[in-house]
Amino acid sequence: MEVYVRFNDDVEHDYAFQLDENDTIDNKIKNIFSEDSNVGLSSVMVLRPTVFHERIPIGYSKSVHPGYLTEGGCLIFHYEAGSEKYRVKLDEKTPLMKQLWSGQLILPKWKLSKKNIFIYVTLMLLWLYTDLPDCISPTPGICLTNCLSRALIPVAERFELYHVADKLREEIAVNYSGVLAQWGFFFLHILKILFITLTLTIGMVNPLSFNPWIFIKMRVLTDTPVTPHLKKVLHSIGWLGARRANYDDYQQNFYAYQIGKYGGVVQARRADKNIISIAARPGFSLGKGEGFQSPLEERFTASTFKTLEEKKMFILSEEYFAALEENLKENVDLCQGDIGKMNNEIRRFRRYGLYECNDKIKKLVSDRKSIQKELYPDVTYLEEQERLEPKKEK
Repeated sequence: MEVYVRFNDDVEHDYAFQLDENDTIDNKIKNIFSEDSNVGLSSVMVLRPTVFHERIPIGYSKSVHPGYLTEGGCLIFHYEAGSEKYRVKLDEKTPLMKQLWSGQLILPKWKLSKKNIFIYVTLMLLWLYTDLPDCISPTPGICLTNCLSRALIPVAERFELYHVADKLREEIAVNYSGVLAQWGFFFLHILKILFITLTLTIGMVNPLSFNPWIFIKMRVLTDTPVTPHLKKVLHSIGWLGARRANYDDYQQNFYAYQIGKYGGVVQARRADKNIISIAARPGFSLGKGEGFQSPLEERFTASTFKTLEEKKMFILSEEYFAALEENLKENVDLCQGDIGKMNNEIRRFRRYGLYECNDKIKKLVSDRKSIQKELYPDVTYLEEQERLEPKKEK
């Protein structure tokens, strides 16, 4: 069974992993986040949301948001899938196959690191102190710029650049700048620290560590090919190298695929007058009790197709996943043994779901789509898109 695990608490970083029958949180998912380079990825990849969080999650949940049904009859994750109201804690000892649907999202829970926050605040305060205006500083002239200038003076003299050395001595003199200039530079320094703090807090910059040696080591690792040792680790944790698309990514890719399939917008309109409107806003959100909210205890007994017909609800079942697998196999067979095309088809399925559907899946999507307005008559497309807009995680 394949499931997805969210890295960095980011909707764009939902990665696929292969689970075996007896895999649990304890013996599989925790290994992914292990700091032991022989077991997990935390020593070579940034998995936490920001540098201000611990490297190891303190718990794991599954997302029970119903999901977003694509035009190919597959489910992608809604932007609100990680919201607290859709999180259900996973038992760390029970096999995951008994707790999850295939393709469901696992959400690590992250804790702020008091140690990292203390280190960062201390460094920033020290840096701020060194840049205090000379007119109020107990130790004037110790800013980093002045220290660098002092180091360059003997270098300039060594190369007989005496005018440069004299200029540097002049600039490092206490109160060289006027009082207003000193306060102006100090204010700019505060803005600089605030900007750095903002980029680190929202994860725009997310280093593995504050330690520069570890940072340099990481840069070297990213520039080198995957080693046999790393391949072994990736295999042991079930890494599939695929990332699940969010709605915007899916919509853009699906639109481009449909236009390319027909050879252009004009040709697409001629082939099917509805294809452009469908490609522009493919799929829809499922409702309460559907999708990933389907009862797990009925996975082998329930029928997705009969339930949709009788109860007008899209539930998951092993019957449904078997139908998807059969459709995927048909698409792979059409590749006629071309390994590259076959891999691309499987990779696309893991990221976006099916693009080419057989009649059975087409009817399933069509039947569920036909009752969407009946189930949610007051929800306009615009309102639906507003609900899909990504929200900043605090």
